[in-house]
Amino acid sequence: MDDSNFKKPVNFREQRLLRNASTSQNGARLAAIKPPGNLGVPRAGGYRNKVALKPGHSALDWHELTSNKGKRQGLVTRANELLQNDLEHLRRTNYAPTLSQLSRNVPLYLIRPPLRVDKQLLQKHNTKDDCWCVINGKVYCLTSYLDFHPGGVDILLKNCAGKDATIMFDKYHRWVSYDKLLETCFVGIYVE
Repeated sequence: MDDSNFKKPVNFREQRLLRNASTSQNGARLAAIKPPGNLGVPRAGGYRNKVALKPGHSALDWHELTSNKGKRQGLVTRANELLQNDLEHLRRTNYAPTLSQLSRNVPLYLIRPPLRVDKQLLQKHNTKDDCWCVINGKVYCLTSYLDFHPGGVDILLKNCAGKDATIMFDKYHRWVSYDKLLETCFVGIYVE
């Protein structure tokens, strides 16, 4: 091929720029647009960091855990301690059928009507061993999920433990079907 207009690339960067250069309708070559340097990759909701998960803590592992153990007994930690530690408080805020099912060790995600959780009860569950949060009016126990979270444990404990995490969740994960992802971690509904 003997084309005097053809320029052979001398390095990878130049080759990429030539390949990305487009032509206009009349065949004239347009210059490639170079992005400014040192910019992070924007993600939905802003910039975020992911952490390396431990082996056995992938999304598929979480699905398997929730499908097996989660469906049998739920993934809410320390649910049996609720009646011992907060019985009077629960009696004031919940219905009798709810407490009856709780006393028979029915998994919290199956209890109907669901457990009613207020701010006082929610704020007690703010540690790595017992982490509850609210997403769109529903209370979830994140304790079992902490090690599966792609953003790491620390961000959940700092911003979500014992709090309403709806704004944070919508900022970074608005496309995630949290009600399916955390189905067996469901504790109850949040009441003001």
